[in-house]
Amino acid sequence: MAKDQLKPRLCRMLKGESGYGFHLHGEKGKSGQFIRKVEPGSPAEAAGLRAGDRVVEVNGLNVEQETHHQVVQRIKAVETETRLLVVDKETDEYLCSLRLTCTEDMVHSGILLNSAVSPAKSVGSDNGEVWKPQLELSGDSLQCHSHSFSSHGSRKDLNGQKELCPRLCHLKKGPNGYGFNLHSEKSRPGQFIRSVDPDSPASRSGLRPQDRLVEVNGINVEGLRHSEVVSHIKSRENEARLLVVDPETDDYFKKLGVTPTEEHAKGVVPQPMTNGSAQTQDGDIEKKDPFEESGLSLSPTAAEAKEKVRAKRVKKRAPQMDWNKKREIFSNF
Repeated sequence: MAKDQLKPRLCRMLKGESGYGFHLHGEKGKSGQFIRKVEPGSPAEAAGLRAGDRVVEVNGLNVEQETHHQVVQRIKAVETETRLLVVDKETDEYLCSLRLTCTEDMVHSGILLNSAVSPAKSVGSDNGEVWKPQLELSGDSLQCHSHSFSSHGSRKDLNGQKELCPRLCHLKKGPNGYGFNLHSEKSRPGQFIRSVDPDSPASRSGLRPQDRLVEVNGINVEGLRHSEVVSHIKSRENEARLLVVDPETDDYFKKLGVTPTEEHAKGVVPQPMTNGSAQTQDGDIEKKDPFEESGLSLSPTAAEAKEKVRAKRVKKRAPQMDWNKKREIFSNF
């Protein structure tokens, strides 16, 4: 794009049923909040917001030096609408090279080289260095903040951190079905979402690739074969209710030994330890032996020891998977 055509964009959004439909992302220790993703058909897309945009102002206030949490609160301050001043990568770099501060006036007048715009302040640095856009947010060692302004995304706690909880996706079948592909792998038990069609009922419900399926229409399907899970999904002609976990949430619940349920999707998230008691696979509190906690170690009776060993075996036992029906390993909905 020609330099004289580069200018910031002002995106006005009215919140829809599923929120604004965009995901905000910031890298810890770096300045700048970026649009990581824009949901198809959302208010954000209609407003002209694009993935990769950097947020400069929220509702008329410059947020370049604010933390991720502060920017999130600015957006939430007005309940049903928001106004974001953003720049794409090319415009951002051009303004930075001119040492110009991005303003809302530039949306209408463009970037005037002879305008009385104050030089850009040194943002996000205490040593006098001029801030450079950090658009390449990759690498395993980076610590990042992200927030979804869409009900399709994961919830956040008060600090803007991701709450690791399952998601309940309610799908209503469209002309082309639900719009997702279910698959299973020999290397790991479970049924996984392989792909989600853009702008499909699955996409709008918040279903994502790599999600693991836990429940179908309120029934736990973790130990079922692929064909059985498919049958459960097809049991209702025009709709399906899927409880799923993303890989990070899946790992978290497995470490706790807790099976995800719809209650967890409502925000009842288990903690690693509660008052010195661990949670069991069924989500109940496993009470410690009061004699053991007081330092006394009493030998159990033979019957108690036998029952304890049997219970452990039952917990560890996993249902057998039927891997012979290879044609049923992949299913489209």
